[in-house]
Amino acid sequence: MTDLLKITVDADAMLGRRFTALESQHLPFAIVQACNTTAFQIRDTWKRTALRIFDRPTPLTIHAALYKKATKQTLWAEIFLRDEAFKGTPPATYLLPQVEGGTRRLKAMERLLMSMQIMPRHMFAVPGDGAPRDRYGNVNVGQVRQILSQLRAGLETGYISNETSERKARRLKRQRQRGGGGSYFVVKEQRGRLRPGIYERVTFGSGSAARSMFIFTTYVHYTPRYNIFGLAQKEWDRLMPFYFNRELQKAIDTSIYRGQA
Repeated sequence: MTDLLKITVDADAMLGRRFTALESQHLPFAIVQACNTTAFQIRDTWKRTALRIFDRPTPLTIHAALYKKATKQTLWAEIFLRDEAFKGTPPATYLLPQVEGGTRRLKAMERLLMSMQIMPRHMFAVPGDGAPRDRYGNVNVGQVRQILSQLRAGLETGYISNETSERKARRLKRQRQRGGGGSYFVVKEQRGRLRPGIYERVTFGSGSAARSMFIFTTYVHYTPRYNIFGLAQKEWDRLMPFYFNRELQKAIDTSIYRGQA
């Protein structure tokens, strides 16, 4: 688990006093209950914060925070960002720059573009103004696959670069009928107003235009804004003493009621 936050308890230090024999008897129970309740509250705080600071976060981002309960055998709770995903990149990876700031890791698409020698190394591919977005503001996965497929076909067979005008016209017509737009091409160096990147050539009437799908850049910087550790510390300071005292008192009251004191 990455970005792990472990909640442990030093009860004597937390409350600044020593415990009676009766209290000490019930310390493990109180610690477990207080840790788990506090961990749940911290996880909920991370979730609410994600909804507030991110623009149209995906369900995976909203529910990225998980926790592992404390037990009598392990007197601590763990809170962490999900480090697995059924498809795509896990939140623990793509949210890390939002937590720590700085740059980010290369995405799978970027590594593939480099291996195809389409994008220079040490660069990033960021969505261009013409890239269609889904309801969460991300470039559709199907769109990315379509772009990569066409670029790969052009590299492997020379089909796109060597096709005749008539054949190209037929291909573009089929793409428009399928809603696929025009053909994709790569600009590796500044070409007039076109920055390095991947573009789609769209035809209309008797003319055509290029719209940016991805722009290649050497600099991607994130400012820390998802301060999960600061949030956790704040919630810990506010909640843990309260829940610990409450659970300890409940355990003592129950034992007295049952005549176990």
